[in-house]
Amino acid sequence: MTDFLGALVDRLADRWMTLLVLPGVLFLAACAVAVRLRHSHWYDVGLLRETIDTIAAGPAAESVGAIAVALVALTAAAALAGLVVQVVASVVDRMWLTEAANPLTRPLIRRRLRRWETAQQRYRTALLAAGRAEIGGSGDPALVREAERRNAERNRIALAAPRRPFWLGDRIGAADRRVLDAYHLDLAAAWPRLWLVLPEGTRTELRTVQSAYSAATRLVVWGGAYLLLGAVWWPAAVIGAGAVLTGRQRGRTAGAILADLLESAVDLHGKDLATALGIECRGRLTPEVGDAVTTALRKQT
Repeated sequence: MTDFLGALVDRLADRWMTLLVLPGVLFLAACAVAVRLRHSHWYDVGLLRETIDTIAAGPAAESVGAIAVALVALTAAAALAGLVVQVVASVVDRMWLTEAANPLTRPLIRRRLRRWETAQQRYRTALLAAGRAEIGGSGDPALVREAERRNAERNRIALAAPRRPFWLGDRIGAADRRVLDAYHLDLAAAWPRLWLVLPEGTRTELRTVQSAYSAATRLVVWGGAYLLLGAVWWPAAVIGAGAVLTGRQRGRTAGAILADLLESAVDLHGKDLATALGIECRGRLTPEVGDAVTTALRKQT
């Protein structure tokens, strides 16, 4: 038990350092540089070096107690900055996945829906042209490639008609709808129970992707903090913009993989869930079995 607790403490300390302290220290260092250099001396490494030399030559630099207090204060401030980012990242996460329709989100939903409908019409037109050419015996590979390109353009907006203000929300929601359409299974109600019957390897894959998604949201928030710091020192805005764009792309990629894994978990282990609930399921999961599972999970009679 002592070894287990020691390993647990070490692991928590590693996560604390990686997720909170180290990014916070980097941001505080950027803040110090920004306040000292500002826009007018944004590239003046000599000025920065002189400032560091001045601090190092001061009496506080020779005091062990002062150095210890400074390190503790720096660690505490960095951890606090990391905690704030964690909180804001959870808000970003909920925002990306929200399905709420309110005065702020309705314009986004309508805009995405118009773009999707336009792309859908272009895809149908290209597909119809390719089909007519094929039926007429003069199939043109260029028309087929055009239809494929239009299909990809539509899918980049959403796999189905958008119902949520952001792409990631629709991507996760599409998995929910596809499971409901194929198996009549309420994924929101089924997921906590399905998780309990999943093999450990599948759980590990899901945790890995979830961690990547969470890291992407944190990167977006850190990028936003650097963008704000750019008001004092413009190179910070460049760093922030790069972090936001990278985090956004990583979040979309991880979210798409997570949606595929959620759907795949139902495809491969939905039968195990039904069996665990005492519902007979011979072969693959069917809509009839899905209805029975959903009724049982919703505690309906």
